[in-house]
Amino acid sequence: MWIIAKNLENVLLMTNLPYVPTEYSVKPGLKKLEDDSHFIIDEWYPDYRNEKMDARHESLEKYYIEKPAKTGLHKEERHPTHNALMKTITLWMAETLAKQYRKISFRPQKELYVFHNDYTNESVWVDEDLNVVQTIKSPDFIYSKKRGEKYPKPAYKNLFDAICSQIQEDVCIMRNDELVTNHVCLPSWWSPEEKMGMSMGEIHADVPGMDKTYYEHIWNACLHKGPYLRYNWTLTDTPILNQHPSKNIGKNFDRDSLFLRVERQVLHGFPEIDAVLFLIRTYVGEVRTLEKEQRKTLATAIDNMTDDELYYKGLTNYKDDVTSCLRK
Repeated sequence: MWIIAKNLENVLLMTNLPYVPTEYSVKPGLKKLEDDSHFIIDEWYPDYRNEKMDARHESLEKYYIEKPAKTGLHKEERHPTHNALMKTITLWMAETLAKQYRKISFRPQKELYVFHNDYTNESVWVDEDLNVVQTIKSPDFIYSKKRGEKYPKPAYKNLFDAICSQIQEDVCIMRNDELVTNHVCLPSWWSPEEKMGMSMGEIHADVPGMDKTYYEHIWNACLHKGPYLRYNWTLTDTPILNQHPSKNIGKNFDRDSLFLRVERQVLHGFPEIDAVLFLIRTYVGEVRTLEKEQRKTLATAIDNMTDDELYYKGLTNYKDDVTSCLRK
């Protein structure tokens, strides 16, 4: 028998989700981003920060990957064209965050740049290539509420890494319809390492019912007509944000709780460098906080899924239990 959990301690529970699905559809559902809300910083910021620090502590290379150079350069170096791409997008991210939030600033300082974040009390100094020179005004340790451990202050690889570690969004970058950079600490059952180098069509090859010929149109729209906003959703049995496949969590619907996991995705094109930036902000809310009609609509959406779609969402063996739970 399924019971929606009512008392959960020390977990991330949101009661104000930005989107509640009314159907299941494989259509991209792109809508123009009408304001400048590329990034969202809210009261849950410390929890996201802690989860990202947990991921860094586990293995930064597992969650932050850039495409290896295709030339004979040293393995630690990046291709000059890739460097230019990363610099363009990193500068845009720093400047956009500084415009959106007063507590974040980005300014030149002599021959260096300084990215300061009042939310973390960190100032990251970088050179003209955006390599970190020093990080100051940081606490000696970042406290992880989840496990009660203390981590040394982060040793960022570069400014892109520093920014991605201090926002609530995960970040992907595609160039020429090829995934070249992942900074994804909070994945939804996919491996950032395994997706590297794939096209948009290859990344979504296992999505049932998706017209694979449509991806070229999507890519061109994102590149030239954005920025766009879209939402993606699924159900999970835990509010934990980092659901990397290696953790084997999130799809074991045999517990007494049920959560709606929503991704707010912003797609921003850089046509001058043939690149698209993907910002993925994940929200998790307990289904009991939804309105009764919203839960019924969600149950109907699951009822209307094909067998392939149920399998894709991990609901093949749990459809009846889940829909019954939603209709309570």
